[in-house]
Amino acid sequence: MKKYLVGILVFGILVVLLINYRTPFFQQDGGGWSIGYGQSTVYPKEINVKENAIYSIEKLKKQNDSTVFLADPFFVKEKGVFYLFFEHKKTKSNGDVGVMTSIDGKNYKYSGTVLTQKFHLSYPQVFKYRNDFYMVPESKQANAVLLYKAYRFPYDWRVCDTLIANVQYKDPSIYVSDSLNIMVASDGKLNMYVYQADSLFGKWKLHKQPIALMGTEARAGGRFFADKKGLILPIQNCTNGYGFGLSLYRFSFKNGSYTTKRVSPYFLKGNTEIKEFNAGMHQLDIQQLGPNEFYYVYDGNRLNSDSKKINIWGPLKWTYIDFKNWIVNQ
Repeated sequence: MKKYLVGILVFGILVVLLINYRTPFFQQDGGGWSIGYGQSTVYPKEINVKENAIYSIEKLKKQNDSTVFLADPFFVKEKGVFYLFFEHKKTKSNGDVGVMTSIDGKNYKYSGTVLTQKFHLSYPQVFKYRNDFYMVPESKQANAVLLYKAYRFPYDWRVCDTLIANVQYKDPSIYVSDSLNIMVASDGKLNMYVYQADSLFGKWKLHKQPIALMGTEARAGGRFFADKKGLILPIQNCTNGYGFGLSLYRFSFKNGSYTTKRVSPYFLKGNTEIKEFNAGMHQLDIQQLGPNEFYYVYDGNRLNSDSKKINIWGPLKWTYIDFKNWIVNQ
């Protein structure tokens, strides 16, 4: 009997050590977010954030002293001007959508708030569709995925449609084209759902394969990028807490079905040499602007201190879901 108890104890210790190795019980004390940006001549196999410019909390605070952080950057380039939209968290309870502009993609000027609501806004994915500009932000607190249209770009954003009603989804990411219209969004239980429609203004319904990803990598972290092989989507990695890192996944759609594959683990993660990004990173928007011109924006957060916070329930939950997902996909 004693041998069995010792065996169970040893097994339990090994399980705890394994869980702690994958998703540590003691996690970094992350602070405010800042934004970085850069460019390359090809789709980057890696991004050296040390070489790129950073628009920090401190810089924005000089323009707006209520600034707490800036995060979730998305950009569009229109008539030679870069418009960088971001979640602007201020001292009030809800986040707004702010915008910065640049002529050269290197020097940005804060241009103010473009959208504020009675509920929290973040993740402002802005895109051009049939000569108009639209935005799908995270509007979880509104209990819907909302579509906004700009009536005086980059300002005057108004709700023009409800894409999905009666849901509380995080970070909806949309891709629309002549042949494929899809959207992914995640719930609070670490499930990423896939929706499809005939067009942007069509009826968005769950795909016949409704869940694309589960677990610690199941929340979008940026815009879909289309290439000859299909679509690439940045996915947040939360193994060491929220905002730890970012991996790239390939989504391949064919004959009404799709597959997902992790192609670049930890494409972005915290860098101890950069104060603004030493805790982690969780957002990326890459677009091709010309034959040999790729531009990207991303965010990262900083450590509040060198101390760590204990989190027992999170690693247990995440490991269980990751293990269940691994079993299902064998």
